[in-house]
Amino acid sequence: MKSKLVLIAVICMVTTAAAQPALPVAESQKPRAGVYALEGLGALPGMAGCGCLAMGFGTVAILASFGGGSPGTILGAFSLELVSIAVLPAAAAWGTVSVGERIGEDGSRGWAIGGAYVGLAVTAGATALSVVVVNSTHPRVGRTTYWDIPFDVVAALAIPTGAVVGYNLGAPSKSVAGRLQAPALTLTSAELPDHSVEYGVKVRLAGLRF
Repeated sequence: MKSKLVLIAVICMVTTAAAQPALPVAESQKPRAGVYALEGLGALPGMAGCGCLAMGFGTVAILASFGGGSPGTILGAFSLELVSIAVLPAAAAWGTVSVGERIGEDGSRGWAIGGAYVGLAVTAGATALSVVVVNSTHPRVGRTTYWDIPFDVVAALAIPTGAVVGYNLGAPSKSVAGRLQAPALTLTSAELPDHSVEYGVKVRLAGLRF
């Protein structure tokens, strides 16, 4: 009897809502977590390429320093290392934008690049803190410490995260007005342990999505 009364009440509410043209039904959306993960993975190839170049040029500069290389060789290798590091956020942002466009997102290339460079600043800060923590907790070379792991994780994820956040925040449809979700009414049902079905109504007065 209770289920019948609930069903009648739900039908009345749905009928009333249908009579109001200003109340739309909730729209289906792509799972945003999956979209952000794909965009973040798109930043990795560019980061890996520039990172390998930076490590290679840095190694050349160090070997030239200890091997008696000319100042020009050392300076050139060191300069190329800095250029590789400076280009890394742009390469990461380019990968994020490429993946975002392929899956139908309409983000901002400029915001993605800006977010990636903000991530580079965060990476530099986290790396410096990691070095400080290691030296303060285990000053002897060769000792292992785990206190620096959180800083290393932040340093590794800051650039792709910045690119993804910037890309999505800069989307034309993601302005404040674009993020607002209109009111919606959804009919729900749930099966109870005794195999009876209980009906209900899910009402969304307003919403804000990222």
